[in-house]
Order: sequence, then C-alpha cells, then structure tokens
Amino acid sequence: MNIRTFILIVTVAAVMSACKTTKYSESASKKPVAGAEVAPKVTNVTAKLDVNVQTRTDNITVDGRLYMRLNEMIRITVVPFGLMEAARLEFTPQEVLLIDRVNKQYVRAKYEEINFMQSNNINFQALQKRFWDEYQKKNITLDVGAAVLNIKVSKIDHDDSWNATMTSISSKYKAVSVAELIEQLARF
Repeated sequence: MNIRTFILIVTVAAVMSACKTTKYSESASKKPVAGAEVAPKVTNVTAKLDVNVQTRTDNITVDGRLYMRLNEMIRITVVPFGLMEAARLEFTPQEVLLIDRVNKQYVRAKYEEINFMQSNNINFQALQKRFWDEYQKKNITLDVGAAVLNIKVSKIDHDDSWNATMTSISSKYKAVSVAELIEQLARF
C-alpha cells in the first residue's frame, strides 16, 4: 500500500473515530454583559489544516482544508505534500461521501448504512457539533489506535463563497462499499 493510500485511510479513520471518543455536555448559556455587543452568529467556517500522522513506523504531515456550513455540510479535503487533492470527505444531514482521488474510488452512504456510525449514534448533528466545537481550539490530538493525529487549525475565516452542494462523481470513479473501505482500514 502506497503512502497516499495510507494517508487517505488514516484520515478517514480519524474522522470516523473522532466522534465516538468524546461525549459533550450542553453548556449553560451565558448572559451578555449589559452594553456589550453581541457577536453575529457564525454560519460558515473555512480553515487550513496541518495533520501530522504518527504511526509506529511513519511520521507524515498532510495539508488539508476544512469547510463547514451550519446545518448543511462539513467538507474536509486532504492535500498531501501540497500538490493535489488526494481525498475529500463530505458530510451532509442526509449522507456521507468519501472520495479517494488517488485510486479513483468513492463511498456514498447514508449514516444508518455505516454500522460504526449507527452503533455509536453518529449522525450529521453529532459530527457538526464535534467539528464546530473543535475547530476553535486550533490544536487537536486524536488517538485512533493505529495512529495518533495532531491537527493544527489555522487561517480560520468565515467565507461563504464555497459551494456547499455534494460533489458530483465522474464516471471514471468506482463505487466501493463501506465494507470494502473498512477492509482497507483493517489491513493496518
């Protein structure tokens, strides 16, 4: 398995496992101080990601981008070595789309079709809460078993010019099942 495929699989594993490891409690709402300006509600976030993947044998850094539009979409693009997009992960309220641009394959599934997500009660709302809460921390560490990911978030913006519709797939790409993707993950 080449390095690009490894990076894609570790990134997918991180996103899929990130939500099961942390439970959130609703925080009490804070009352604004008299005379203080109330910040406008943020509905769009874009950010640069630097993901360092540490395994027993490798230490790889991958660039990426995070795009979020409240209640519509979470998109993560993975660009190893800053050259080309190797992977794209898209989450909408209805479905998940994982695109492996290197091997020209993809998975499109509803949340309930992915056993891991269903058994851990992971849906769009849970993912959105996780990403919306975490992007502001700027330094995120995820232990996904086969690797440790250290994610640095930078260049945060609230740009709304990106297209929040699901990426259309070229006929050159092969649809694979969630089971095939899990089988690739299990090889590590």
